[in-house]
Amino acid sequence: MRTSLVSIVLFTLTISAAQAADFPLASCSGWDGTLVSRTGTDSSAAVMEGKVTQANFQEYCERDPGGETTAHGGKLTVKKCVAKYTRENGKDTFRSTANCSEGTLSFEPSAGKPWRVTFPLPENSDVSCASGMPPLIEQFRLLCPQAAREFHLMDDE
Repeated sequence: MRTSLVSIVLFTLTISAAQAADFPLASCSGWDGTLVSRTGTDSSAAVMEGKVTQANFQEYCERDPGGETTAHGGKLTVKKCVAKYTRENGKDTFRSTANCSEGTLSFEPSAGKPWRVTFPLPENSDVSCASGMPPLIEQFRLLCPQAAREFHLMDDE
């Protein structure tokens, strides 16, 4: 009985920690999502799913990279900015799958085209924010930390 209770508590803490984590999205000037689930880490079938939350829009509107809020020369208060994006994008979901042994990542946004990338990246690859690569690299790190270390994608190297 005690083992079952400990297992349930650890499972619940794992889910809570996953839900609190960021789901990196393919735009450095946009908002991140919130990680909802992650399974199969370091496998040939690693998957993570995310969604956007009011907290994601709050962070985006406070940072305001587009100059929309009054604090940055725009016309919206932070509260109105959050309400705007919650209304327009509040149901967006995201999914990334990876085959860690093959070094592949596929990212499926709610709207727009899916992205597919293979690691390691060629030496002359554009990894700037404009390329959309930094969030995809981070998604691969989350799904395939062992392969990411082998491909020298981890910060601690």
